[in-house]
Amino acid sequence: MNIKNLILLTLITFLSSCDSSTDKKTAKIDNFDKVFIDSLVPIAGKNYSVFYTKIKGHSNDSIRLNISSDNNEDEKFDYYFIGDFEEEIRIDYYGESKKYIMLDPYKATDGKLELDYQL
Repeated sequence: MNIKNLILLTLITFLSSCDSSTDKKTAKIDNFDKVFIDSLVPIAGKNYSVFYTKIKGHSNDSIRLNISSDNNEDEKFDYYFIGDFEEEIRIDYYGESKKYIMLDPYKATDGKLELDYQL
């Protein structure tokens, strides 16, 4: 194999391993001046069984994490965190719709956290 083919193969491997997934994301939040909102979109043909969120960090007062769907307005989950925290949340999910995640600084004005969420 010549060097050009090896470089091309390495480049293709690198680019295909880059994560551009719509069903798994990570966010680092240190700005508590605004609400963070994002969504996860299921990939067609992929089987799902759980919506998973891990939140880790600290805040100087209460923050609210809200998880909801676009197909069921009545199904909303609110979780509150304060101080130092590291929690995992699992909710049954079978690929029926988009999932929305909202982090509201609520009463907090300062903090830093990492949020991992996936279908």
